[in-house]
Amino acid sequence: MNTKTLLKIFSALLLLSLFTAAVSAGSPAVEEAIDNGLDFIAKYQNTDGGFLEPNMKTSAIGSTWFVSQALVAAGEDPLSAKWTKNGKNPLDYLAESPDGKSDGTGETAKWVTFVTACGKDPYTYADYDVVAALKEKIGSDGRGGSYVYTTYWVVFGLVAAGEDADEQIAWLRKQQHADGGFGSYGKEYDEPADPDNTAAAIMAMRAAGVPADDPAVKKAVQYLKDTIEENGGYNYGYYSAPNLASTAWAVQAFCSVGIDPSTVKSSAGNSPVDYLLSLQKEDGSFKYTETLTDTPVSMTARAVAALSGCSYPILPGASGFEIEGGTASTVKPETQIEKPDEQKTPSEEWTPVTIVDDFGYEITISSKPQRIVSLAPANTEILFAVGAGDRVVAVTEYCTFPEEATKLPVIGGYSTVNIERVVALNPDLILAYHGNGEDNVNYLKHLGFDVITLNADSVDGTLHDIRLVGEATGCVETAESLIADMEMRLAAVAEKLEGISEENKPTMVHSMWTDPLWVSGSGTFQDEMIRYAGGINAVSSTEGWGIVTLEKFLLIDPDIIFVDTGMGMGEGAENTLRDYIMTEPRLKTLTAVKNGKVYAVNADIIDRGGPRLVDGVEAIASLAHPEIFGEYDADNTTASSPGFSIIPFIFALAVLLIRRT
Repeated sequence: MNTKTLLKIFSALLLLSLFTAAVSAGSPAVEEAIDNGLDFIAKYQNTDGGFLEPNMKTSAIGSTWFVSQALVAAGEDPLSAKWTKNGKNPLDYLAESPDGKSDGTGETAKWVTFVTACGKDPYTYADYDVVAALKEKIGSDGRGGSYVYTTYWVVFGLVAAGEDADEQIAWLRKQQHADGGFGSYGKEYDEPADPDNTAAAIMAMRAAGVPADDPAVKKAVQYLKDTIEENGGYNYGYYSAPNLASTAWAVQAFCSVGIDPSTVKSSAGNSPVDYLLSLQKEDGSFKYTETLTDTPVSMTARAVAALSGCSYPILPGASGFEIEGGTASTVKPETQIEKPDEQKTPSEEWTPVTIVDDFGYEITISSKPQRIVSLAPANTEILFAVGAGDRVVAVTEYCTFPEEATKLPVIGGYSTVNIERVVALNPDLILAYHGNGEDNVNYLKHLGFDVITLNADSVDGTLHDIRLVGEATGCVETAESLIADMEMRLAAVAEKLEGISEENKPTMVHSMWTDPLWVSGSGTFQDEMIRYAGGINAVSSTEGWGIVTLEKFLLIDPDIIFVDTGMGMGEGAENTLRDYIMTEPRLKTLTAVKNGKVYAVNADIIDRGGPRLVDGVEAIASLAHPEIFGEYDADNTTASSPGFSIIPFIFALAVLLIRRT
């Protein structure tokens, strides 16, 4: 360990005893919000020392990490008796949690910042030299991991450990867009800048010692000033709605350059501090958006850290920027959102039909829907396939098939629906999906809209939803014809596989993300599709979509690996994940890699519970049994679109461990 590191750790330990005195005071509104937020967080500390979200039974590593940062930012000692349950503190939970030592770049960096925030040595804590593990993630060009968002986490980790991050900063500088902003992946990918990653890049540069008046920093700060929403909030880019997580990043970035975020105003006179304060509920928790409550412990922790004026990495004795203003009263409350007056559209004769959606709610469709809004890609594909596409008036940013859908107005992302845009369209039917969030769906129902929520989790569930949509839209005959065709094609696959023994079925793994490595375990679409296609899911012991370490992946050693194309990175990134698996030195001994059986399959046909699901089964069957179905031909599948439905869902499952939601 170098002298610089020893001095930094010694200083951190010294400051640990001076927490309260080191923290700046903010405006009364800000201080009250912090105190109430901490009171809420305290209610959700688990007996293992970690923190869990309401309605969860186990602690969450992501929520606990954000809480650790919030506590230090607010002048609390995470290792004190106050934050100890059953003899366990948050740092104990980190060391003992099976999720603690994930080998993802961001997660490794978070271990470093977690340990250092608590005044411990990241080189030795829990017999784990996590700094060395983090350095292994650094490429020859200086980037950490593969992308912008992994690189700024590496910077936070290195700086927290007292290490040099100049190479990472040099690489980050090259990723800055002409407008001053930064995107998630880097300029080599076709993606625009967004406030989230721009704010994080500002903090990374400042943490590494780049002056606030540096041209790159100033351009990035101006980008944030230019992209503020009218209500004072920030979105994570594209068509998403303003949200707490993105706004907290922006507040922290402004504080890092010495700008009081309460003085940064939108055209309507609202600041990001105003927006954050407007999201706090009576119990002290913070909502994710004006209409959606999501992982409230994590969101409250993010708000507390931001309102404390601290930027990442947050170290013991952190002295945050003093935020002098801020009020929640200037932001338009959600109760002012009203459904437009009814505009009756003449329609053909219709017999009212009562639908029971996938969550058991009854919805009576009293007249034929003429203005339909789809809140998920699978819903959109079903609507067009059954013949109701000409009545769809808006979709999400991920609704990229058929081509006609790409020309429709966009009302937000899969998990960040912009309620105001939906309301303005005055739809007479909304097709929602599980991942849209219960609060969003309930709020739309509260406004008086007819909302049918789908949640197909299997092939049979998909066929059921096609039938349900057909009934709701008056397209029963077309829906039944589509179902019959899908069933016939599935039967044809099964017939060709008759007589294939278990010994002759290849083990397969489907992966849709790397760093960390996400796979499709039991109970997922892909698990069922593998079985339909005559394969064996090698990660069936993983429940749902989950993370596996590289070490476990090596032990599993599947015969075939197939991955999603694109990973949501736009044109020119079709084989990103396949290339990673084929070139990662630690994976070179895998049977699938040695035999060249790592395939990129169109994400849309294997991730969406819609009509093209059978296309996915047929594609996987050709991977598993080319002697029966012919060699897999990627050109015969529809080209992958920029962005696909599973990615936002994966981020939600990761409890926002990585900021891209």
